[in-house]
Amino acid sequence: MQRLAWLAFLLVGLAPTASILTSFGTGEGLLGQLVWLLSKAWMLGLPLWWHLKMDRKPWSWSPVRNGGYAAAAGIGLVFSVIMLLAWFFIGESRVDRQTFRATLEPFGLTNVNTYLAAAVFWTVGNSVLEEYVFRWFLVEKGEVVFGPGWPTIFASAFVFVLHHFFALWFLGFSLSANLLACIGLFVGGAAFSWLYVRYRSIWIPYITHAMCDVVVFGVGYLLLFG
Repeated sequence: MQRLAWLAFLLVGLAPTASILTSFGTGEGLLGQLVWLLSKAWMLGLPLWWHLKMDRKPWSWSPVRNGGYAAAAGIGLVFSVIMLLAWFFIGESRVDRQTFRATLEPFGLTNVNTYLAAAVFWTVGNSVLEEYVFRWFLVEKGEVVFGPGWPTIFASAFVFVLHHFFALWFLGFSLSANLLACIGLFVGGAAFSWLYVRYRSIWIPYITHAMCDVVVFGVGYLLLFG
């Protein structure tokens, strides 16, 4: 059971990092988009297959049964304020705007309409997928591998940070700005995982995650079009 849980944890947890390295790392728009789509299919399909076929557990929409809306909104508000303050006082001077634009241009994201559509997709769709992967699947498997509680929460948060580090690197963040952002991402990922462990529904940490995404894409908008 533990070996299988380790295998599942690694196969799913490292997929986003492999996707970033292959897509952004190649600098090829079409190849990058194809790899990105395949990685999303892997992240969606493998956990579901594993849950149904390997673990033989029933399908679930992760319903909210234990509350948590107020906690999620409160944490999301605190994180959003901290992120904005960190950006305006520390991060703005440490991001290379030309590198940022050049990295996004092959994907069509320097067009304002495409960027806004992508922001809506990421906030409404991709964030749910990340909660499904990093909170539900990796937390559930992590509890088998690392044990319940903080060891699993920290393991999930570390894997969550890993692909963001490389994404920010390719987007032109200086090392200091990247490391600062990753500290914030680790705290955020740990909070998301804690919310899942506490309330056992991906929709509770998704509220916090979506609020943070709005801030991230707002900052990205200022970098590209502000």
